[in-house]
Amino acid sequence: MPTVTTWQFVDQPIASPTVLLNMNDGATWKTLGDDFFDLPSPPLRRSIATNAMSDGGVLTSAAYDLRTIKFTLELTASTEAGREAQMAALKAQLAAPTNLLMYQSHLSSNPVFFRTFRSDEYDLNMQVNPGVMWRCDCTVMAEPFAIGIRRDLSTVTVTNNPASGTNPTLWDITGIVGDSPTPAFARVQGLGAAGSAMLAQRTANNPTALTLFAQLESGTLGTDTSTWSDSSMSGGSGIFVGFGTNSNLITRITVTVPTATTSAALRGRYRVFLRVHTGGTTASYVVRWVQNTGADNINGPQVSYQANTVWQFLDLGVIEFPSMPAPRSLGYSGLDAGYATSQLAIQASRSGGLDNLDMDYIYLMPADERFCSFGQTSATGYLILDGPNDATYGMASGTSSFGATRTVDNAGGLTARFGGLPMLVPGTTNRWHLLVDKQDITTTKTVDVSYWPRWREVATS
Repeated sequence: MPTVTTWQFVDQPIASPTVLLNMNDGATWKTLGDDFFDLPSPPLRRSIATNAMSDGGVLTSAAYDLRTIKFTLELTASTEAGREAQMAALKAQLAAPTNLLMYQSHLSSNPVFFRTFRSDEYDLNMQVNPGVMWRCDCTVMAEPFAIGIRRDLSTVTVTNNPASGTNPTLWDITGIVGDSPTPAFARVQGLGAAGSAMLAQRTANNPTALTLFAQLESGTLGTDTSTWSDSSMSGGSGIFVGFGTNSNLITRITVTVPTATTSAALRGRYRVFLRVHTGGTTASYVVRWVQNTGADNINGPQVSYQANTVWQFLDLGVIEFPSMPAPRSLGYSGLDAGYATSQLAIQASRSGGLDNLDMDYIYLMPADERFCSFGQTSATGYLILDGPNDATYGMASGTSSFGATRTVDNAGGLTARFGGLPMLVPGTTNRWHLLVDKQDITTTKTVDVSYWPRWREVATS
C-alpha cells in the first residue's frame, strides 16, 4: 500500500497506470484532507407514487445518481510561471470529456477509480500565501460507482445439454468482490456463421434450488403423442406428435416445471424455450404453453413454427410463477411464502404437410433479472458481451480481450442482440444459464468472464 494518499488522474484502471497528473506528489502538489476532501457516497434517486387513499407512498423505482467529488489542492511550484503551468495542467484534466481519478488511502490495500465527466469548474485563490502557494478548490462530477482493478474469472466449459456434460447449460459464479452489482465482460467461443444463443442470470431467491427444465418423455402424454429414442435428444429420448386423429390446437404433453428443493425459490419470471425438430420441411405448426391446466388455465402466445430438420429452440414467450398475484412474505413476519408447483402443458396444431413434430425438452430461462439473446455473423472468432459499454460485438480469432492484439471483427455487420447483458452481484451465487441454438446437445462452448468491482466509496478487498 502507498505511504501517502494516492490522488491522480490516470489513463487506465490498473495497478500501475500511466499517471496523467499527480495531485499529491509530496513536492509541488498537495491534496488537503479533513474538511477539504469530500468523497461522499452517490445520492439515491427515488420515484415514489402517492395518492389520497392510502398512507405513505410506494417506492416504484430507485437508482444511484451521479456523484459530486470536492477536493482542495495546494500548488507550490517555486515560481509564478511554475504555478501557472500547474494550473494549465490541472485545467486540461478537468476539461477532458471523460477522465479517470485514482484514489487510494495510505491505509488501504486496493485503489478505486472514479470515471469523471468534464468538470472545469474551480475556485482559484492566489492570495493564501502570495508568491509561495496557490490554493484551488475543485468540484468534479463522476459516475455513481468507483471501479476497482479488473478481475478475471476462470474459463468455464458449458455443455449444450441440461441433463449431462460439463456444466450442463449452467454454471455458478461466486466470490464477486465489491459492494454493488457490476456489469460483466464475457467472451463466448464462436457460435458459427448465423449462430445464436441465449444467456440468462439468476441471483435472487436461491437460484441453486431450482430445476428449470423438464424432459418431455417423463411427462403425461396427450393426443397423438408418443415417446421415441434418439441419440440427438437430451437424455436419449423425447416425444413426437403424429397428428393422426386431431390436428387442432390441443394438449400434446404435460409436465411439472419449474421444480425446487425450496418452494419459495419457484417465484420468478421465465422465458419458455421448447427444443423442436421435424423429419421433413413441408408442414407448419402453431405451438403455445398452457399453465395450470384445467378450468382456470392461462394460455401463452400462439407461436408459428415452420417444419425444419435442424433441432432448434422455439421461443414461446414469458411465463410467471406463481401464475396469480401472491405475497412474497407473510404479513409483517418477514418469512418467505412458499408456492405450489404447477403443471405446464404444450399445445400444438398442424396445418398442411404430414411431418411429425418432435419435441425434446422444455427449458425456462430466468427473465426477471437479466436475459439476452445474441447472434453471430462470422463463422470464426469470439462473441464479446461488453457489459460496461452495453455492447455486443465480434472479436477476431487469435486475439485476446485485454492483450496486445485486440481486433474487433463484426464480419461486415453489427452483432444482433436482444435484452440486457448480465450483471455480477457480490455476496451471493450468480447462476448463469446458456443455450446455444441449432447445435447438437454434445456441443460445448468456453466462456471467459471478467469484471471491474464497483464500490460506493472505497475498496475493502
